[in-house]
Amino acid sequence: MLYSIIKVLVRISTSVFFKNIVVVGRAYLPESGPAIIVANHPNTLMDPLLVAMLFQQQVGFVANAGIFSNSLLTRFFRHFHVIPIYRKKDVAPGEKQDNTQAFAECHSYLAHGGTFLIFPEGSSHYEINLREIKTGTARIALSYTGPGDVRIIPVALDYSDAIQFRSMVRVTIGKPIMVAEYKAAQQRNEAEAVDALTDDIRKALAKKLPWTTGKDQEELLIKAHTFYTAYAAPEADLHENPKRSLLVRKQLADALHHLQGTQPELYARTSAQILHFFDALRTDRITPGFHTDAYRRKSFALLALGYAVELAVLAPMYLFGLLTNYLPYILPSRIFKASGMEVEYKAPAQMILGLICFPMFYGLELWAFHRFIDPRPWTAALFLLTLPIAGYTAMWYWTELQRFVRVLRFQFEVPKERKDEMLRERDAILGAMAEARKNL
Repeated sequence: MLYSIIKVLVRISTSVFFKNIVVVGRAYLPESGPAIIVANHPNTLMDPLLVAMLFQQQVGFVANAGIFSNSLLTRFFRHFHVIPIYRKKDVAPGEKQDNTQAFAECHSYLAHGGTFLIFPEGSSHYEINLREIKTGTARIALSYTGPGDVRIIPVALDYSDAIQFRSMVRVTIGKPIMVAEYKAAQQRNEAEAVDALTDDIRKALAKKLPWTTGKDQEELLIKAHTFYTAYAAPEADLHENPKRSLLVRKQLADALHHLQGTQPELYARTSAQILHFFDALRTDRITPGFHTDAYRRKSFALLALGYAVELAVLAPMYLFGLLTNYLPYILPSRIFKASGMEVEYKAPAQMILGLICFPMFYGLELWAFHRFIDPRPWTAALFLLTLPIAGYTAMWYWTELQRFVRVLRFQFEVPKERKDEMLRERDAILGAMAEARKNL
């Protein structure tokens, strides 16, 4: 019962936190176990929440033993079938980790038709990359001798920005890996069977995810993706079509690696051009959309008039939304910054804090309205209904106001010579991209 309630809350809160959650491959979701879900792990607590809410059955979890340091938390985790597993960092120096009990608990859970989630990378890092896959998942699966054939369900989590509020995420469920197919190899050589299954888990996740070789290439990929979807494939805009856009990012990542290996000079030249282009955008304090042909065809007068009317009409609702929603909106961010937690915890921490702050402040505001303004129940209900609507309107208004400021800046602060130079640079990069595509 408690699991079902929390699941509903998670679905509501994630739908608010993320602008769009794209799920691909729902047909591969099993309705029951024994099954092991494997997923990449860029976003700490957010990853298990997003994965577990997709499954009809209750999902257990395998987590590092370090989170079981508090007795109250231990009872909470145990209630939700969280199984502790020991890594080298979870034991004293010189002491060997012993996961015999953890494996036994996993096998017992599977034997009762259970489904549990494990992150085979072993830790969470905020990066666009699939790290080394540990062998633990394969060893748990191959050592299971209970009833039923175990399936391993690969789930790839691809965030547009893993820690950003109102970002997007693509969740891809892959074709199940049947562990029984590795049993014959296990009889011949167990170590080789473990390695083969581990490698197939890695391949199943990797083919759905972009990857980079470091922070520099990650920055390049993000900017190349933004550039490509702005100028070469506007139909794959992240906000208009996140499913298509994140797929394009995966294709761009593969293309960058291929280009780096086959044409390093073209890779270096194009990379430098893209980075310089975005440095210029940052200097001008505008976005790539201003250098699209579609924007250049627009009438500045009509565009400015539309923004001015829109902002003037919605100004009262913006002020009301700002007054009633600013504190619960900003507090989670401020509390996270003050906590000193690692960046990987930003998204789940802010979402959980938001689940506390917004109901608390809405309750206080409802009480004040009912006590000091209007005691009638129906007006109080109407007031409560307007609070989240006004909050969304305030966020949207602020975004539109920032866009209008950029429109004015581009029109009056960026000289024509600069605009023409940026167009020439844009076309040069598009030409280099076209040249690179010919050799893929």
